Amino acid sequence: MPRRPAPAEPSLRRLRLACVAALVAFVLIIAVITMWPGPPAPGGQSWLREYLQRAHAHGLPRWISFGKIEFASNIVMFVPLGLCGALALARHRWLVVPAAALASAAIETIQLVALPARYATVRDVVANTTGALIGYLLALATLAYLRRRARARSSVQQPPLSAPIGTVSAHSTAAHPTAAHPTAGHPTAGHPTGPTRPR
Repeated sequence: MPRRPAPAEPSLRRLRLACVAALVAFVLIIAVITMWPGPPAPGGQSWLREYLQRAHAHGLPRWISFGKIEFASNIVMFVPLGLCGALALARHRWLVVPAAALASAAIETIQLVALPARYATVRDVVANTTGALIGYLLALATLAYLRRRARARSSVQQPPLSAPIGTVSAHSTAAHPTAAHPTAGHPTAGHPTGPTRPR
């Protein structure tokens, strides 16, 4: 008997296709950002440093530094890769995390060897891998929610396959009273109904 497809499969297929397109877009964006010959948005980085200096003078905690914000931004940058990558795969979704770690290590290696204006560090690899792991966990939560919703919708829409046996018997007896007593109202060999002829 062929396996009946789960109710969530069509929606998961549509989600997988959308995530493949989003994954390609995010990979291209990250490639442009990380492979640019110079630091991305140097004017913005200078403004952020000056802003943090003024904010620290007015009471902003010192632990909120430019390095912490840069580390957090590297985490956020790889969250979409982990999320879309895991949702785009039909199985072995966990592979997106080591793949992201290898991609980040390759980026840092290229920056170290071929892009002298960029600053390569292992810290960025840790941040990128953490972001991919967060995205992977978000993908698992999304899949669990979609499957749970599909099961709930299926259980509400699917009619019962058969009525309980006791209910069927009761209805059959009420509709056909002779069904429960097949000999009632019918002559049988053991109970003659008419006068017997003398032999």
